[in-house]
Amino acid sequence: MKKIFFPLIVFITVAIAGCKKNFEAINTNPNNPEVINPELLMVNIIRGSVNNLVGDGFSSGNVLMQYMTQVREPGIDRYRLGSTSTWDNGYANLRNVQNLYDIAEERGLDNYKAIAKIMRALLFSRMTDCYGHLPYSEALQGKKGIDGSSPIYLPKFDSQEEVYAGLIKELKDANMLLDATKELIRNDILFNGDVLKWKKFANSLRMRLLLRRSAKVDPSADMREIFANPATYPLMEAVGDNAALKYVEVPNLFPLTGTRSGDIQYCRLSKTFADTLNALQDPRLPLFFQPTPESVTAGAPQYVGVLNGETDANLGSNIVPKSSAIGLMFYKDIQVPVPAQGLIMLVSELKFILAESVVKGYITGDAMQYYEDGIKASMDYYKSISGVNISATPAYLNQPGVAYDATRALELIGTQRWIAMFYNDWQAWHEWKRTGYPVLTPSKVNFNDDRIPVRFLYPSSVQVTNRENYTKAVAAQGPDDINTKLWWMN
Repeated sequence: MKKIFFPLIVFITVAIAGCKKNFEAINTNPNNPEVINPELLMVNIIRGSVNNLVGDGFSSGNVLMQYMTQVREPGIDRYRLGSTSTWDNGYANLRNVQNLYDIAEERGLDNYKAIAKIMRALLFSRMTDCYGHLPYSEALQGKKGIDGSSPIYLPKFDSQEEVYAGLIKELKDANMLLDATKELIRNDILFNGDVLKWKKFANSLRMRLLLRRSAKVDPSADMREIFANPATYPLMEAVGDNAALKYVEVPNLFPLTGTRSGDIQYCRLSKTFADTLNALQDPRLPLFFQPTPESVTAGAPQYVGVLNGETDANLGSNIVPKSSAIGLMFYKDIQVPVPAQGLIMLVSELKFILAESVVKGYITGDAMQYYEDGIKASMDYYKSISGVNISATPAYLNQPGVAYDATRALELIGTQRWIAMFYNDWQAWHEWKRTGYPVLTPSKVNFNDDRIPVRFLYPSSVQVTNRENYTKAVAAQGPDDINTKLWWMN
């Protein structure tokens, strides 16, 4: 018995050892790796975030700022606003951003850490500009606490003042982390791994936030620090620096191409935008919109808009052939490639920021030059992606309504910034809330006492799941209402 039993024990022992030795290899799923490469996360973060900007811009941003109007089911046009998906989509993307940051920090990848900080600033800023107070310092801590402590499932709401201070610091830190001598940035679908362009974007975005809160915090010191050190704090200079996502052919098409043509035709050119661009004979109008079907048939193409909030009686079936649809640069048919890009921030916006900052004395420089450079940069951008030869000619720049006049500089800058910000997320809305330009008349028929909304409601899910912190935020900020002003508004 002993001679038989001993070999059996040896066999079992060896077998168990062998199983233990290969256990992890056998039970590892190659299609679900435990080690995530940061470049794979980054692709999804950029694409997902920008797709949200594009979607929100078309469905709501363009309508609220009277670039477009809804001729069927005009909910946004009549100011029936809820929370929108901006909150949920924002935090979903931010969870991936947090994962990117954690991986980069663990592996000492400073360039990826910087990109995570920049994307945090972009996403948190657009969310706080839509809602006001929101979870920031304690957000995204569901796996572990801020210092590796217990997870935070019910984060407090930070004031918008605190959020802005944090984001501006994150952008400054990101600029200092970025270094072309450090790790390569791979699979970068926004700037193709160009560290300098990421630095320019970070600093230009910082300029946006500094100006946006300027009614509450003097931006002079920060802005002058940037201007005094261009080698350390480079800014966007030319169209090639634009933060705009280029879409390619199937399956990565411009998001609007996934919409049915029947839905596209019920968003038409706004009379407000049409009247402005027609009066200026603006060469961007034929790129932004198509001539009306009736005028094309008659052989005399015209660009005609519909009044925002038009009465139901005037929104009959004949409104479509009499009004202009969005341009072929943005939509041709479902799943058909178009040259439109996902706009995050363009150099034209930065030029208008600089022009306004000079007018207000935050920095020194030539406000007129920055203003005209902003117009030129906008037209140059649309020329570059459309192939249509347009430009800001002397005739355009010197005409009444465009020609720089120091006595009405802020109005002129605000109006041209509005034109240049067509289809750029919510950004024109935020600038209108801050400056009051362009001067807009509320929708003809609306459900908000003739007031253009300035924020969204907090999601009902947040009101239920994080009730205590939601209640504190509302008490501090004001009613959870679409007319409650944001902290940085005058």
